[in-house]
Amino acid sequence: MFKTYDLFDHRNLEDLIPEIIYYYLFQGLSLTQIEVKLFKTESYKGWLSKTFLNYYSIDTEGENKGIFEGKTIPEVVEGLYRSSNVAHVGVAKLLKSKYL
Repeated sequence: MFKTYDLFDHRNLEDLIPEIIYYYLFQGLSLTQIEVKLFKTESYKGWLSKTFLNYYSIDTEGENKGIFEGKTIPEVVEGLYRSSNVAHVGVAKLLKSKYL
């Protein structure tokens, strides 16, 4: 059993989740690369990042990785807010709260 509570001692989830989303959608990092960058461990083999992304309806099995590479956060947030998909608006709110 993994002790995930140790990973979050110093981070607020509202601060952490937008970073996971950013690294995946904008930088195209793999799930394991995100965990190494944020948590300094490969122990979870990407499952922790996958769980957060899937919770916010970001499919990690499709072609979403790096989908926004080369685009700015304000540009993407504006587009997501125009979407009729509630999940897109939720992601826009997370990105806006952290980066704008």
